[in-house]
Amino acid sequence: MAEYRDGPLINCCTVEGCSRDATRGFFCDIHVPGGRHPNSARFHDILRELGTLHDRKQRDYGKDDDPFANVRASSEWGMPEWVGAMLRLTDKVRRLQALRANGRLANESAEDSMRDIAVYAIIALVLFEEEAKMAATGESIPTSL
Repeated sequence: MAEYRDGPLINCCTVEGCSRDATRGFFCDIHVPGGRHPNSARFHDILRELGTLHDRKQRDYGKDDDPFANVRASSEWGMPEWVGAMLRLTDKVRRLQALRANGRLANESAEDSMRDIAVYAIIALVLFEEEAKMAATGESIPTSL
């Protein structure tokens, strides 16, 4: 049992050298036998599902040479491309707000909206990083396609 300040931790992980809180019985979330905590495992499963979702939707919305072509179109309206992704994300947030207000959605599930929000956030991050890299290297940032 790990020592902490004035004595042993009562709810401490039993793995040698670990002093984390044992919220899952005798082990902390990191040392749960068999790997990750079930919620963390589901988190990673969802990340893989989101990658598959992105690849599938990219065939409809992107181009062979640019999976973000549809989102980049926001530059035609004078806004940074990553902001265009955030605007699309905001549409999905509004959909969830409508669900909260009305108790129902007509065209897609709450889960679909949440997945789309996650994907748009990642697309925004990729485009934001791309813009920052271009700015750092002195490349011109596109304002239209």
